[in-house]
Amino acid sequence: MKINVPTVLCSSLLVLSSFANAEAVKVYGRVHAGVQYSDIASESDTSIESYASRLGLKGDAKINDGLEVFFKYEFEVNPADNDKDGKSGENITARSQYVGLKGNLGQVLIGRDDTAMKKSQGKVDMLNDFEADIKTLFVGENRLGDTIQYSTPEINHLKFVVSYIAEDNSKQKGESGLSVAAMYGDSALKKTPVYISVAHDEEVAGQDINRITVQGKMGNATLGGIYQQSEKVDSNNKVDSFMVSASYKIESYKLLAQYQDSDGASGKLSDSGNATSIGVEKSLSKQARMYFWYSQFDLDNNPEQEHMALTLRYDF
Repeated sequence: MKINVPTVLCSSLLVLSSFANAEAVKVYGRVHAGVQYSDIASESDTSIESYASRLGLKGDAKINDGLEVFFKYEFEVNPADNDKDGKSGENITARSQYVGLKGNLGQVLIGRDDTAMKKSQGKVDMLNDFEADIKTLFVGENRLGDTIQYSTPEINHLKFVVSYIAEDNSKQKGESGLSVAAMYGDSALKKTPVYISVAHDEEVAGQDINRITVQGKMGNATLGGIYQQSEKVDSNNKVDSFMVSASYKIESYKLLAQYQDSDGASGKLSDSGNATSIGVEKSLSKQARMYFWYSQFDLDNNPEQEHMALTLRYDF
């Protein structure tokens, strides 16, 4: 008998949530898909793509007046993957999954989660989950298992995050890693008009990295940027990367622009070069939005790339 893994997963989440306290456990997710046109080395292609669509279950329970236990199980689900066609679990991959404790002294979690470095970017990446996501030319965007992570309480909008990655993680090559970050302000720019972070990775996924992130809001405009210097653990070659982003809100529309540059072979593309992107976000409701974006990659060792897409996103 063939087992449809996605159906079993969804059914399990619904059954679990129906037996749980509605205030303690929440089923959530995002479906984000679109029509994308790509032109690489003069070869064009039109496809249906999923942009980090996900399904998750999270909750917490009170232990005493000053302590709570919490958990999260989140999976990326690709509704547009025709090759797997939903007949196996191969179109489902793990995202953040952990258990932890939180209280007056902060919180600690054990499992798989974004490193302190990845969290430090806040919301400065306007093209997050698209082709021009900063991970295409930046290293350091890691979500790793075998992790213990501690976050301090926020005091005057300042907090610290420390991630320890055990040496048995497959990306650590037998060495443990440490990712630390200091963050000031609200990354959503609702409580504070500015967000600033400084982060450092020591032997995390084979890289030593220093990163500074700044983002601020002035009226309807939001401006931000990242500067990063990275170096492979077994190399003396430093790679300098930077990214600048901007958005401007006009009623239910948000205009987006972003540029990133790296002078060394790094990131998902393993190349140096730059990427220029523009886009429009249209809010349809509190839960739904549409995007139209265009990105161009000018790479040093590979052909130029152009990507354009119209997408629809629904959060629940």
